[in-house]
Amino acid sequence: MPAPNYRGLSHPYLEAKLPTLDHADGMGQFVRAGCARCKTIHLYRPADIKTVVGGDMHVFRLREKLRCEQCGKRDEMVVEFKTFLGNEMVGLVIRELVEIRTVKKPIWREKRL
Repeated sequence: MPAPNYRGLSHPYLEAKLPTLDHADGMGQFVRAGCARCKTIHLYRPADIKTVVGGDMHVFRLREKLRCEQCGKRDEMVVEFKTFLGNEMVGLVIRELVEIRTVKKPIWREKRL
Protein backbone atom coordinates (compact mmCIF):
# COMPACT_ATOMS: atom_id res chain seq x y z
CA MET A 1 0.00 0.00 0.00
CA PRO A 2 1.45 3.40 -0.90
CA ALA A 3 2.11 6.09 1.67
CA PRO A 4 -0.84 8.17 2.95
CA ASN A 5 0.58 11.31 1.33
CA TYR A 6 0.41 9.68 -2.11
CA ARG A 7 -1.49 11.96 -4.50
CA GLY A 8 -2.44 9.36 -7.10
CA LEU A 9 -0.11 10.57 -9.83
CA SER A 10 1.36 7.36 -11.14
CA HIS A 11 1.40 5.45 -14.38
CA PRO A 12 -2.13 4.59 -15.66
CA TYR A 13 -1.22 0.90 -15.80
CA LEU A 14 -0.46 0.90 -12.08
CA GLU A 15 -3.55 2.94 -11.25
CA ALA A 16 -5.71 0.41 -13.12
CA LYS A 17 -4.59 -2.25 -10.63
CA LEU A 18 -5.81 -0.28 -7.58
CA PRO A 19 -9.18 -1.37 -6.15
CA THR A 20 -12.12 0.86 -7.06
CA LEU A 21 -15.52 1.54 -5.57
CA ASP A 22 -17.12 -1.14 -7.75
CA HIS A 23 -14.60 -3.72 -6.54
CA ALA A 24 -15.20 -2.74 -2.91
CA ASP A 25 -18.97 -2.89 -3.36
CA GLY A 26 -18.75 -6.32 -4.95
CA MET A 27 -16.61 -7.64 -2.10
CA GLY A 28 -18.89 -6.23 0.63
CA GLN A 29 -16.36 -3.69 1.88
CA PHE A 30 -17.06 -0.27 3.33
CA VAL A 31 -15.39 3.09 2.73
CA ARG A 32 -13.76 4.36 5.91
CA ALA A 33 -13.19 8.12 5.65
CA GLY A 34 -11.67 10.15 8.43
CA CYS A 35 -10.00 13.46 9.08
CA ALA A 36 -6.49 13.28 10.52
CA ARG A 37 -6.91 16.76 11.96
CA CYS A 38 -10.33 16.43 13.65
CA LYS A 39 -10.05 12.68 14.35
CA THR A 40 -13.57 12.02 13.02
CA ILE A 41 -14.22 8.72 11.25
CA HIS A 42 -17.29 7.66 9.25
CA LEU A 43 -18.19 4.48 7.39
CA TYR A 44 -20.03 4.59 4.06
CA ARG A 45 -21.29 2.11 1.50
CA PRO A 46 -19.24 2.27 -1.73
CA ALA A 47 -22.40 2.58 -3.87
CA ASP A 48 -23.44 5.70 -1.92
CA ILE A 49 -20.02 7.29 -2.34
CA LYS A 50 -20.09 6.46 -6.04
CA THR A 51 -23.41 8.29 -6.35
CA VAL A 52 -22.07 11.35 -4.56
CA VAL A 53 -18.73 11.68 -6.37
CA GLY A 54 -20.22 10.80 -9.74
CA GLY A 55 -18.25 7.78 -10.89
CA ASP A 56 -16.09 4.78 -10.16
CA MET A 57 -12.66 5.71 -8.83
CA HIS A 58 -9.90 4.23 -6.73
CA VAL A 59 -9.26 5.02 -3.11
CA PHE A 60 -6.57 7.66 -3.69
CA ARG A 61 -8.79 9.72 -5.99
CA LEU A 62 -11.46 9.71 -3.27
CA ARG A 63 -9.17 11.73 -1.01
CA GLU A 64 -9.42 14.63 -3.45
CA LYS A 65 -13.23 14.42 -3.64
CA LEU A 66 -14.17 14.15 0.05
CA ARG A 67 -14.05 16.98 2.55
CA CYS A 68 -14.18 16.98 6.35
CA GLU A 69 -17.55 18.19 7.62
CA GLN A 70 -16.08 19.77 10.76
CA CYS A 71 -12.98 21.64 9.59
CA GLY A 72 -13.65 21.72 5.82
CA LYS A 73 -10.15 20.49 4.88
CA ARG A 74 -9.48 18.11 2.00
CA ASP A 75 -5.76 17.72 2.58
CA GLU A 76 -6.19 15.91 5.89
CA MET A 77 -8.62 13.21 4.68
CA VAL A 78 -7.64 9.56 5.07
CA VAL A 79 -9.75 7.16 2.98
CA GLU A 80 -9.52 3.37 2.87
CA PHE A 81 -11.61 0.32 2.05
CA LYS A 82 -12.41 -1.72 5.14
CA THR A 83 -13.66 -5.30 5.45
CA PHE A 84 -15.49 -6.36 8.60
CA LEU A 85 -16.07 -9.90 9.86
CA GLY A 86 -19.49 -11.17 10.88
CA ASN A 87 -19.05 -10.54 14.60
CA GLU A 88 -17.73 -7.01 13.94
CA MET A 89 -20.86 -6.11 11.93
CA VAL A 90 -23.12 -6.25 14.99
CA GLY A 91 -23.86 -2.70 16.09
CA LEU A 92 -21.79 -1.13 13.29
CA VAL A 93 -22.86 2.44 12.53
CA ILE A 94 -22.64 3.48 8.88
CA ARG A 95 -23.77 6.62 7.09
CA GLU A 96 -26.45 6.02 4.51
CA LEU A 97 -27.29 8.33 1.60
CA VAL A 98 -30.86 9.62 1.93
CA GLU A 99 -30.99 12.33 -0.74
CA ILE A 100 -28.84 14.77 -2.66
CA ARG A 101 -29.92 18.39 -2.60
CA THR A 102 -28.77 20.98 -5.08
CA VAL A 103 -28.63 24.61 -4.05
CA LYS A 104 -29.66 27.29 -6.52
CA LYS A 105 -27.59 30.42 -6.14
CA PRO A 106 -28.30 33.48 -8.27
CA ILE A 107 -25.34 35.27 -9.82
CA TRP A 108 -25.82 38.94 -10.61
CA ARG A 109 -23.95 41.50 -12.64
CA GLU A 110 -24.28 45.24 -12.92
CA LYS A 111 -25.37 46.62 -16.29
CA ARG A 112 -25.62 50.26 -17.16
CA LEU A 113 -28.61 51.31 -19.30
